[in-house]
Amino acid sequence: MIRGSCLCGAVKFEISGEPSSLSYCHCSRCRKAAGIFSAVLIGNASDLKVTQGEAFIQDHPPSAGGKHRRCFCNQCGTSLGDLHTGDIYVVAASALDDEPRIKPAFHMFVGSKPDWYEINDDLKQFEGDYIPE
Repeated sequence: MIRGSCLCGAVKFEISGEPSSLSYCHCSRCRKAAGIFSAVLIGNASDLKVTQGEAFIQDHPPSAGGKHRRCFCNQCGTSLGDLHTGDIYVVAASALDDEPRIKPAFHMFVGSKPDWYEINDDLKQFEGDYIPE
């Protein structure tokens, strides 16, 4: 079980299954929400359960052509990722309270990263979206 929450504690969630990946997302929306990139945990949507504060989760719709919403706590502003994307969840790793017991596997949307930021690791890089199977 991996638990997570927002900064103020209004929203809490649990992930029961094993996540399929932990990755770094460099898309423009993650950059605006988290800085240079966002670390995200991805897994089966059925494994994620909001245990407290569903009413405090606000979301921003996907940008044109996009598929991921930006969920956040409307009390403290904590970025939660996209908790409701069809068959998968995309949770902001910064909202995790427990260790996910998985290491980062890749960078996605590197085509959107700023020119001044250099990736200095040997992880796989994808120009656009990549959802592991």
